[in-house]
Amino acid sequence: MAGAGRVLVRGGQVYDHDGDVHHPPVADILIDNGEIVAVGAGLAVDGGHEVVDAAGRLVVPGLINAHYHSHDTLCRGLFEELPLEFWLLYTLPMGQNRSKEEVRARTLVGALESLRCGITTVQDMLGLTPLNEEYTDVVLSAYREAGIRVVLSPMVADVPAIAMVRHKDDLPSDVQEMLGTRALPMREQLDYLEHQFNKHPAAGARHWAVAPFAPQRCTPAMLEGCAALAEKHDLSVYTHVYETKGQALIARELFKQHDGSLIGYLKSTGLLGPRLNIVHSVWISRPEMDSMAQADAGIVLNHLSNLKLKSGIAPVCDLRESGVRLGLGCDNCSGSDVQSVFQAMKMFCLLAAVSEPEPGAGLAHEVLRHATVGNARTAGLDGKLGALKAGYKADMILIDLNDVAYLPYNSAARQLVYTEAGRGVESVIVDGRVVIKARKVTTFDEDALHREVAGLMRHFIADYDAVVASRKRALPYMLEAHRRVWQADIGMNRFVGRTR
Repeated sequence: MAGAGRVLVRGGQVYDHDGDVHHPPVADILIDNGEIVAVGAGLAVDGGHEVVDAAGRLVVPGLINAHYHSHDTLCRGLFEELPLEFWLLYTLPMGQNRSKEEVRARTLVGALESLRCGITTVQDMLGLTPLNEEYTDVVLSAYREAGIRVVLSPMVADVPAIAMVRHKDDLPSDVQEMLGTRALPMREQLDYLEHQFNKHPAAGARHWAVAPFAPQRCTPAMLEGCAALAEKHDLSVYTHVYETKGQALIARELFKQHDGSLIGYLKSTGLLGPRLNIVHSVWISRPEMDSMAQADAGIVLNHLSNLKLKSGIAPVCDLRESGVRLGLGCDNCSGSDVQSVFQAMKMFCLLAAVSEPEPGAGLAHEVLRHATVGNARTAGLDGKLGALKAGYKADMILIDLNDVAYLPYNSAARQLVYTEAGRGVESVIVDGRVVIKARKVTTFDEDALHREVAGLMRHFIADYDAVVASRKRALPYMLEAHRRVWQADIGMNRFVGRTR
């Protein structure tokens, strides 16, 4: 999607991370070819500009979702009270070998919800099965159609999915098959990524990243290959680390040569550095945090899905104290059920507050940085996204201050974080293009998408019911494995958000 022409956003309260975060001053924003060229009061323009009236609006940098999976969007609302390993039994097959029509629709659904919640950039850690060019073209086309910015990173792994389960060898062979006992050859996957980076180079609102699924699902050669690709193409890296207690136990039992640490394993393959972002980090230790902070590696927190999938609470206070850079994500539509950075920001603040008994200086302005400039940094787009300044990409949202969430209006930062639910998002601009105007999507036919999804869901639900029926035999074995994990004492409590 190419940047639009000249636009003037006139007379809104323009949020500045370094200014008055409670009552931002009124200013204009001048946009040319997708980039902010000036911010100030009373900017003069000629008649060639599209004027967006922002009077009575709060203009905020576009929110960035630093962890998302578009492949299970149609599973929204299907799951509750399921730990991660059980959830994988059902979600993994529902993202595989689907029609191109369904792949397009599910991508658009996620993009639509994101835009309506003020998210202008999604980091899509896409599980693509089969991993082929035709599917990739459909996904990229759908994102271009929606008009949202995407940092796309199709996931790769050369160790089968069964590696996500502790004591996997104790499971019957057919249960192991349900979770996945095969993986594509490493070279085939890395060559696919290289081809996509060259065929669809980053441009406009399209960006790339490298995503090894998880350290325990990748051989050293795969991780080294991912590190080399990221270096060659100047890309960031995202990978799932320490999402569950079982994964911490797997690290201690199977990676003893790396001091039982997945961070140590990543370091040994050349991935621990400024490009790296680990996602979740619920069961990370304080020494590992410190190691990451020293390497300028990042952590993307996903409190919403971690709570719903019974994974625990990431140690947000220790993470803040360690100085490691932080980002926020919303995760799967079936894992958190919503693509709302507003909810993610509020959860960050509430968990940090309940974990620290003494009064603090306030977290709202801090978490707004994490959700914008911090999340931009995860993708290597710092200095380009996350702020409303000259030279930055023109990604922004207009919040209606007439909404009851701002009655009374005492603090932009606090009410955006603690009060806003997405209802106040009136207009959205991505790459200088108005993609939502007065709450109406301008880029595609939303009503037609509703009809299309309704038709697709008839087959989708039938397939889902068949998957559920086929997984019944696995449940007692999975429950026993799950109980063994939770009975193990590893000296870490993840219900207070601290490592100690």
